[in-house]
Amino acid sequence: MTTSDKQTGTIVLACLIVSIGQLSVGLLFPVLPAISEALSERPERVQWLISLYLFAFGPVQLLYGPLSDARGRRPVLLAGLAIALLGVGLCLLPGVSFDWLLLGRFLQGLGAGCGAVVSRAMLRDRFEGAGLRNALSFIAMAAAFTPIIAPAVGGMIGYHLGWNSVFMAMMLYLLLTWLLLLKGFQETRQGSRQLLKVRHIAANYRCLLGDRHFLGHGGMLWGQYSLMMLSISVLPYVMQTEIGMTAAEYGSWALLPASGLLLGGLINNRIQHRADAADILRFTPFIQMLAGLWVILMPLAPQWMIAGIFIQALGNGMAFPNAMSRLLEPYRELAGAAAALSGALQMLFASLISAGLVFAGVNTAFGLGLCIVLGALVLKLLSGVALGRDTP
Repeated sequence: MTTSDKQTGTIVLACLIVSIGQLSVGLLFPVLPAISEALSERPERVQWLISLYLFAFGPVQLLYGPLSDARGRRPVLLAGLAIALLGVGLCLLPGVSFDWLLLGRFLQGLGAGCGAVVSRAMLRDRFEGAGLRNALSFIAMAAAFTPIIAPAVGGMIGYHLGWNSVFMAMMLYLLLTWLLLLKGFQETRQGSRQLLKVRHIAANYRCLLGDRHFLGHGGMLWGQYSLMMLSISVLPYVMQTEIGMTAAEYGSWALLPASGLLLGGLINNRIQHRADAADILRFTPFIQMLAGLWVILMPLAPQWMIAGIFIQALGNGMAFPNAMSRLLEPYRELAGAAAALSGALQMLFASLISAGLVFAGVNTAFGLGLCIVLGALVLKLLSGVALGRDTP
C-alpha cells in the first residue's frame, strides 16, 4: 500500500469515527417519544438517554487523549469502540428496562468518546501543513453532514421498524467501523510514547494551558464553535416566535445553514495550497461580521435570516480545519492530549456561552446578529494575538 493510499484510508476511517458521536445522538432524537410510550416513562426522564450519553462522552476525552499518546491510536480506538458496542448491546437486550437503557447509553458514551479525540490525533500523525488542513476539512464536513442526516434516518427507521431498530442501526455502524479498524487500520503513532501516569498527564495539560499557541488557536476554535452553537440555539426562537413559522416549516429551512458549513470546507480544500492557514483565520472574522450585520439589517423574513446564518456557517467551515490544524501542528508527541483538552474546552465554552446568552434573553434576530458581530470582533482580536508573530 502506497503512502497516498494510507493517507486516504486514514481520512476515511477518521470521518467514520468522528461521525459516531453525532449519530449516537441524532438517530435517537426522533424515537424518544416512542420509548417514553413503550416503557411508560415520563418524557423528561427519557431525555436522560441523551444527557447521560453526553455526560460520559465529554469528560472521558481527557483520558483517551493521553492514553492514545501512551499506548497508540489503534488499541485505544478498538477498546473504546468495543465498550460502545457493549453499551449498545445492553440496549438491545430482549425486554430491556429503562434502567438498562440508561446504563447502556452511559457505556456507549464512555466508549464513543475515543472517536472525537483519536480521529484528529491520527490525522496529525499522518499529515503536515496544507495536507493536515485538507484532512481536517473532511472531518469538518463529516461533522456537518451527520447531524443533518441522522435524525431523518432515525425517524424513518423508527417509524417503519420500531424504536429498537435505531439501536440496531447504531450497532451495525459501530461494528462495521470496528471491523474496518481491526482489518485495515495501521498504527499512526510513531516515535517515543508518553508516560501514562496521572502526574505526567496533569503536567502535560498544565503545559498546554500555559502555552500561548494553544490558548490563542484554541480560543479561535472555541469561539467559532460557540458562535455556531449560539445560532443553533437562538434560530428556532427567531424563526418560530418572531417570524411565525411552524416547527415543521422551520425543520425544512434549518437544513440550509448546515450546507454553508459544507461549502466552507469545500472552499478551504480548494484554496489550501494558495492561501496560508493564518491568512484564512485572519479573514474569517470578517465573514462572521458580515453575517451578524446581515441578520441585523435585512428584513425579518425566512430567506434573509437563513441567508445570514448560511454566511456565518460558511465562515465556520473555513475556519475550523485551519484553527485545528495550526493548534495541533507543534504537538506531534502530544497530539492526543492537545486534541482532548481542546475538545473538552470547546464543549465547555460553547455550552456556557450559548446557554448564558439564551438565559439572558438573546432570542431575537437583533440580539443574535449583535452577538455574532461582537463574537467576530473577539475572534479578530484573538487572531491578532495568536497570529501576530506570523505577520511579515
